[in-house]
Amino acid sequence: MPTDQVVEEGVPLKTAQHNAKVGQNREVLKRLIDVTAYLGMQELSFRGHNEGVDSDNRGNYRELAGLVARYDPALAEHMQGSSVFTGMSKTIQNDLISAISSTIHKDVANDLNKAPFFSWQLDETTDISCHSQLSVIMRFVDEQGRVQERFMGFFDVSEGRDAQSLFQFVQAQLSSFNFVDKLVAQTYDGAAVMASDLNDLQAKVREVAPSATFVHCNAHRLNLVLSQGVRSIPQAKYFFIHLGGFTSFFSKSSKRVDLLKEHGARTPRSAPTRWNFTSRVVSTVASNYDKLVEFFDHFVDHPSMDDETVRLADGLRGKLEDFEFVFLLFTFEQLFSHTDVVFDVLRHKSMDVSYCRLRIESLLRTIEELKSENTFVQIYQRAAAVDDPELIHQRKRRKGQSDPRHASRRLYDSIHDSIITQITQRFQHLERLQFTELLDVDKFESFKSDFPTQSLLNLLETYGQFFDQDKLKTELLHFYRNPDINSSQKLCEAIGFMKSSGLDGAMPQLYKLMCLIATIGATSAGAEQSVSCLKQIQSYTQNTMGQQRLKDLAMISIEKKILKSLQKNPAWYDQVTDIFASQTARRIDLISK
Repeated sequence: MPTDQVVEEGVPLKTAQHNAKVGQNREVLKRLIDVTAYLGMQELSFRGHNEGVDSDNRGNYRELAGLVARYDPALAEHMQGSSVFTGMSKTIQNDLISAISSTIHKDVANDLNKAPFFSWQLDETTDISCHSQLSVIMRFVDEQGRVQERFMGFFDVSEGRDAQSLFQFVQAQLSSFNFVDKLVAQTYDGAAVMASDLNDLQAKVREVAPSATFVHCNAHRLNLVLSQGVRSIPQAKYFFIHLGGFTSFFSKSSKRVDLLKEHGARTPRSAPTRWNFTSRVVSTVASNYDKLVEFFDHFVDHPSMDDETVRLADGLRGKLEDFEFVFLLFTFEQLFSHTDVVFDVLRHKSMDVSYCRLRIESLLRTIEELKSENTFVQIYQRAAAVDDPELIHQRKRRKGQSDPRHASRRLYDSIHDSIITQITQRFQHLERLQFTELLDVDKFESFKSDFPTQSLLNLLETYGQFFDQDKLKTELLHFYRNPDINSSQKLCEAIGFMKSSGLDGAMPQLYKLMCLIATIGATSAGAEQSVSCLKQIQSYTQNTMGQQRLKDLAMISIEKKILKSLQKNPAWYDQVTDIFASQTARRIDLISK
């Protein structure tokens, strides 16, 4: 047989053998992709301190791959017989992590590019290796009419944390999403600059993206109201100082905690920077008041207690028998039962700014109602029940106060007035969002006859380039007059109904308005949650992790819902494999001829 013919017949055979080998290799890599995805979603470390063959623990990646190989002949054969490409090295792990993260990022980018608007949340924190990490979250309404908040990554901004440096970062990293035309809101929390600075980040962004309204995290505003507002009142300030003594007393001794549990009471716990934790201490002490009094009576007389412990316990018992302390305890317990609910609502990332605005207004009305005489008398009588009113009267007279009840009333009103004033002042920015009342269900009936022209003008002042004024007004009037389509109480439900019923095409201006309001986030909760994930991924035992690996692992962990959805499509494994094969020259065949 001529040589040319032999060569010609041998080429298809070699090609077929090569492609068969490629198929086998891709099947093996599919298993390693699943191992990588699993560890990433579970926020588990990949590598071990000793990965040698004699090690009892060679790291989660190697151990999990070995476990899968026990039940998978293809992977077992590869791991036992391959000497060129085992798939176990740290470089392979990094490239697999990167390839998986790339597919998630691509999916998010596709949704983001199709969205009519988006807003972003930036939050800066210091990681375990003392690098400043900037978390970026994008909020938008997707093609199915669902409000989404998507993580875009952690970025090391240690070299420049000032407003100008962060602005340059924004331009470099996010310009591909056309934020100049599509960014409608920006929220920052701790991103190295304050919102009030004239030359800060939000102002620089608005210079190039005029529609990017700055929205301070409403949950943090309420936190500031409660943590700073009432502390301007001396009695309230001293109350919280003494209240902190309860948490300190129990945090320093497990024996004290055990004795408290024996009396059936819960342990007061607090965190100095988070007001909702302080409110939990108030609630815990108030709800366990009788048990705490009984505990301290028993504790002071306990023979095994040292003098210092008895002194502290006796001081705390004295506070529980002091009228003013108890009066303030019950006052704040009642206040926080209302503010905590609103605080939790404001922290929920699915909430839109219009709903949060309504909750703040409702909270103001509630606090005003709590100032009633009947409510005050109830709290005053509860406090007087634990301290002799005659002794109270005598102590107050020595301080120059002839009427202790009148003094308590003034203190009670001062606390409520301070909170009302602080909320009103700190939430003034919501007036710029007056247009959100265009979709306030409770006002639709009045809007039928008295159209909210001023709210429409407020919308057009900032976002006029997105709307046709006349068409929007016509669609809103039709919307107000048809209860069949305007009955949804929540904006996200209304958007979903518009999309599923096809009304988004019939009333495009109205649907665009819904998407706009839903896109304006009311909190930086999403960014905060990503920071929590950072602490899980980069622990004290994993503090040398590279920036790219950190970013990719965070993407896998935070957006695990997207990853699980992608895994259901067999074509996704081919996409990850193609990206993996293109990253560097591989000593394994993964591309068919």
